[in-house]
Amino acid sequence: MDRAGSLRGDKTKAFASATIILFMVMAGATTLRAQSSASISGVVKDAFDAAIPSADVSLMTSQQAVVKDAKTDAEGRFKFDGVPAGAYVVVVTRPDFTTQRRAVRVTSGQNVSLDILLQTRSISEQVTVTAEAGLVAEARSVAQPVNVIEEEKILQRAPEVVAQVVDEEPGVNLQRTAPSLSAVFVRGLTGRNVAVYLDGVRYTTSAQRGGVGTFFSLIEPSSLSVVEILRGPNSSQYGSDVLGGVVNFLSHAPRYGSDENEWHGSTNVFYSSVAHSFGGNQLVTYGTSRFGFLLNANARRVNRLSPGEGLDFHSALNRFLGIPSDVIGTSRLPDTGFTQYGGLLRTNFNLDDKTQLLFSYARNQQDGGKRYDQLLGGERNLHPEDTG
Repeated sequence: MDRAGSLRGDKTKAFASATIILFMVMAGATTLRAQSSASISGVVKDAFDAAIPSADVSLMTSQQAVVKDAKTDAEGRFKFDGVPAGAYVVVVTRPDFTTQRRAVRVTSGQNVSLDILLQTRSISEQVTVTAEAGLVAEARSVAQPVNVIEEEKILQRAPEVVAQVVDEEPGVNLQRTAPSLSAVFVRGLTGRNVAVYLDGVRYTTSAQRGGVGTFFSLIEPSSLSVVEILRGPNSSQYGSDVLGGVVNFLSHAPRYGSDENEWHGSTNVFYSSVAHSFGGNQLVTYGTSRFGFLLNANARRVNRLSPGEGLDFHSALNRFLGIPSDVIGTSRLPDTGFTQYGGLLRTNFNLDDKTQLLFSYARNQQDGGKRYDQLLGGERNLHPEDTG
């Protein structure tokens, strides 16, 4: 009996020791978890130092994944707790103010405080995430030249093809050899020497042709929130073939709701008299505290182009035969119209503070695009059936 009692006593002591060790391990893990996360807080004000309530504040990664979302309170304050160490972009939006994007880098256990100033659609602060691979930084603090094109300019400049966003941008040029074919010149180079990224994923390859391609025009302008163009020798960090520069297209991301389910949306339409082109898009987002959904549907019809004074001096009729291009009975250029339509679907789901499940599906289709530059508008080395 004494021996049995001794064994029971040893088991009790062993169990107590194991319980204490387990408790210490759990406490240590809890402490380590608390130390490994950080917090980001701030206050949003206008130019008169007045607090801005009900502004949407999103914490995003460099790949445009929304980590957290919140609204400013009556004093213009917001706070994100449990933020893993890393580099982020804080995006602050309100309909009557310009969108502000602030780069922030946090380390384990750090508490970062931000003062964000919103302007009334006149002055904007820009952020780039492509100057260094995987780095978020303020555009004004980046040594190499970077172009940042915001959403408002994208919609204004690119009603037909996405390459039109570079109009009026320094250091880059639009290449559009046919209405449905376009590309971007960076430092005098294009094609395989200019890397194109879509939401951080490379869209081009070093094996593609050196000129324009239809694939470039299949990127939908209305689905983009910002376009960033890196110029200069530092573009080589994206690959030995990237001699010209890097064009990074960043799509809209779903928005979470702060305290309740939220719906947001926008509608855009356009018309151009040059080609009697028209179209538009409908963007809808829905968000809860842990789930975000985004849908963008778009369509456009670009009709035949009208050259200056009705004459096309690139026409094969004029170049080789000396006959005005309008002799065929119309002042508009044949084989220059096309139809394009598609959509973007994205969902984000926060499993916990450190894990996200992302789904993204994009599809755009172009019908009727032809190589007018190699048909009647060029050397006539193609037949219409070769480009159908």
